Amino acid sequence: MPRIDAAAAARPRRLATAAWQIALAMLPLGAGLAVLPSLLPAAPDPSDPTTLMLRIAAGCALSALTLTVILGLVRVADGRRMRDAGLTSPRTGWRLALWGALLWSAPAAATLGVLSLLGAPPTLTVPGPDLVRTVLLLLVAVLAVEAVPEEAVFRGSIMHSLGTLARGWWVILAQALLFTLFGALLRQSWDPVDLSLFLVMGIGFGWLRQLTGSIWMSVGFHAAFQTGAQLVLTHDVLAVPGGTGTAMLALGMIPFTVAAAVTSAAGIPRVVNAGSRASHERPGSRA
Repeated sequence: MPRIDAAAAARPRRLATAAWQIALAMLPLGAGLAVLPSLLPAAPDPSDPTTLMLRIAAGCALSALTLTVILGLVRVADGRRMRDAGLTSPRTGWRLALWGALLWSAPAAATLGVLSLLGAPPTLTVPGPDLVRTVLLLLVAVLAVEAVPEEAVFRGSIMHSLGTLARGWWVILAQALLFTLFGALLRQSWDPVDLSLFLVMGIGFGWLRQLTGSIWMSVGFHAAFQTGAQLVLTHDVLAVPGGTGTAMLALGMIPFTVAAAVTSAAGIPRVVNAGSRASHERPGSRA
């Protein structure tokens, strides 16, 4: 009985600790993304190198601030290591990031290839050198502004905090719901299509974090997906026949489905996951 009473008494304290840690982890990311449009107003040409460089600089500052707060939460408040929160070293994480990017890129490219065979090929709207420059700058901007800070907060710090309260899929679903709410509040939009996309991303990326013990695979997938989607939907450097619906099918639904199927069936190659914690950890274990 004393042990049960002690555990029951400790739970509200753990809940309160997790709540303030989650709120504090989200604060710099939310504030930064909310302020960013005011600091960098929409440019006539979003693909202009100067515009993208400014976006990269702002993103680097946002990522640095976010990671500093997470470092304080994990190392100082919890007395744990960063890798315990999924923020493993890039020296071991780069393989996971590349694999995550490949899991999106291969089915997306294959889908666009099928469209070409069906007589609806995507068309470039800019010269080759401009395309390469835009892709490279946009990829770095997406990493700095979105992929790294968002994955560090939600799949890193928040899943780490939730892991003190729940296990496995409950942790994944809880952070996915928080990610969806965060996206809706930030965009000031409750469109069911947008909400479903955030929810799917949150569940999928949380699952990858649970499998690998690291945020890097979801960073790679996140960066590849957002770069591809923005090239088509925002920067208009690649025109996909059929409009937004076809583009999101080719860049969103199909790659996400194929990536989930491949990872579920084949797992993650050992050479890719070398050096990370708990290779092929299943969602039944604590985050």
